[in-house]
Amino acid sequence: MTLRVAHRALAIAAFGLTAAYAAPAAADTSAEIRALKARLNKLEAQEAEAKRAAKIAAQQQAAAAHAAPAPVGVAVQAPKHWYDRISIRGYTQMRYNGILDSSSYNDTYAYGDRSVGPRQNFFLRRARLIFSGDISDHLYLYTQFDLASSPSGTFSSSASNIGYAAPNFWGFYNQQIGSYNLNAGNFAQMRDAYADISIDDKKEFRFRVGQSKIPYGFTNMQSSQNRLTLDRPDAINTAQKDERDLGIFFYYTPEHMRHLFRDLVKNNLKGTGDYGMFAFGAYNGQGANRVELNKGVHLVARLTYPYVFANGQVVEASVQGYTGRFVPATSGIRPSLGMGTNWAGYIPNQFPWANSKGYNSPFATSSYLPFVNGPGYNNLYNNFNVANYNDTTVNFAAACVNGCNGLKDERVAVTGVIYPQPFGVFAEWNVGQGPSLDPYQFTIKSSKLNGGYVLVTYKYEDKDFGLGTFFPYVQWQQYRGGAKTETNAPVDRVNEVEAGIEWQPLPEIEFTAAYSRMNRTNLALAPYRQWQGDLLRMQLQWNY
Repeated sequence: MTLRVAHRALAIAAFGLTAAYAAPAAADTSAEIRALKARLNKLEAQEAEAKRAAKIAAQQQAAAAHAAPAPVGVAVQAPKHWYDRISIRGYTQMRYNGILDSSSYNDTYAYGDRSVGPRQNFFLRRARLIFSGDISDHLYLYTQFDLASSPSGTFSSSASNIGYAAPNFWGFYNQQIGSYNLNAGNFAQMRDAYADISIDDKKEFRFRVGQSKIPYGFTNMQSSQNRLTLDRPDAINTAQKDERDLGIFFYYTPEHMRHLFRDLVKNNLKGTGDYGMFAFGAYNGQGANRVELNKGVHLVARLTYPYVFANGQVVEASVQGYTGRFVPATSGIRPSLGMGTNWAGYIPNQFPWANSKGYNSPFATSSYLPFVNGPGYNNLYNNFNVANYNDTTVNFAAACVNGCNGLKDERVAVTGVIYPQPFGVFAEWNVGQGPSLDPYQFTIKSSKLNGGYVLVTYKYEDKDFGLGTFFPYVQWQQYRGGAKTETNAPVDRVNEVEAGIEWQPLPEIEFTAAYSRMNRTNLALAPYRQWQGDLLRMQLQWNY
């Protein structure tokens, strides 16, 4: 339209000049110039009006097209609501364990695996259901349930009535004579329920509020869905029951580190996910789904740094620690000698209370609560006098009289990881102190602990026959220290070697077979005997 106006104006100007030269005397030059300008202005106004009309017509046409029904086969995207951003996923693990050999069949027990025990075959270890998603640019929600949880006192394969006991002999604790309960198991229980609140657009700084994993120990933060071994090593896992607690945690992760942590899991390299390059937090300290029992909180901090070499290999080094006070649970037991040995439970005649009324009779039921030697409990010598052990009138029971502050509970751990590309190594070691039952089973006090593990693996992807991915591995672990979350906080003595292989024929299917040479303490039943055994365990996991 603009070009046509220019042509017309040029033609008019040329005609006017020609006319002026042809008859200069017949025309007034000034008047004709004014006329030409007027006609040019009119043409430009007409062009502007045409443009406005075309724009209005286009807008009306677009509005009509949006209001009209979509053609068949063409999807119309509706605006997303918050619930549209929630994803659902999960996994289930079914196990089988076979006791190949054991020094004491009835004492067969493992801290991290309830399927290890007498008279058991198939076992549903986990059935997880996870809801998660970014609700907004600054709020991420995560909730996880386990549909195969068994609360304390249910789903037990131990005899509910031990029955006859020979006097002065550990057999009192090892006679599985009597009735067995038929209590149900596999209840739903909350594992995680937290919100990540980011305070910047890159999500480098965030607060995690709710029940979540404690940033302590690589193996504790590693999901059971991704972990190689069937259980977490006792040395690290005894730090927090179920690896979780209720609290608030601050995480800092640079943007490029966030992508790296994500890729270490996504690329099947057995990573932990993003628990921050630096983490600091406060939590109750009694464990997940457990009520707080003192007014103090546990404090935890962790610093980790993964480094990527030029060839793509990734190594990671970490240091972490926590401190607080823990209130142990107590239950009546018969004090004896030899806790943590094969002859635990032996009661010589010279032993305190050996001649107490009913204590050594075949059907003796006498039991005493261990004294918790910590702030908030009544004085040790107000409960009993060491010189009067044989006095049957002594009331050997601890009372909480001043808030039960609990016992000192603190650890420091170091971690080193070489991610399997294809050769991998995972190693951790921690030292500290925590609640522990003394060797005579009279007192629970804060005692020293130490232990850790080394795991070596190799990642092999079969590209020739399409059989999937294989992770053969060997792990050695050791621990000497209290199991604070078990009743009476018995000493856990572990020295174990495990060799196994994880096979992933499909991304959604994993099969693990593991042989373990175990030397462990039975933490479930006083007097906490030591047992040795060979176990073959298998697990099938399906992801969804």
